[in-house]
Amino acid sequence: MLSVGCTAGSSDDTARPEASCAYVVDHDGRTYLGRDETGIPVGKPLGGATRAACDDTPGDGDAGEGPALMTAFTVRGVDPGVAIAVAEDPGEYRLVVADTVRELPPELKKLTDRF
Repeated sequence: MLSVGCTAGSSDDTARPEASCAYVVDHDGRTYLGRDETGIPVGKPLGGATRAACDDTPGDGDAGEGPALMTAFTVRGVDPGVAIAVAEDPGEYRLVVADTVRELPPELKKLTDRF
C-alpha cells in the first residue's frame, strides 16, 4: 500500500510544516518541505525542481495532482542547503525548507518574521 505524506505550511519558528497534502519539492538531490511564506526575496536561478505528486484522498475517483516541474531560486542570504524558493508561476515564489532542518536559522527566521 502506498502512503501519501501529509504537510502544508508552517509560519512558526520550526521548519516542520503542519498537516494537509504534502508540498514536497526535490531539487539537486535534496528534499524540501513547503511553508506558507510567499514573496520571499529571491536571488539567482538554481535550475529545475519537481514538486511531488499528491492524491490526498485515494479512492475518491480523482487521480489527484501529478508532479509539477518548476524553477528553484536561491533565497537571498540563505544557504540553498537550508532553503530555496520555487516558482510554479512567473513572479510568484514559495519558500521551501530542507527536510533535514528542524529549526529555522536566524537568517531565515529574519525573513519569515515579516509574514
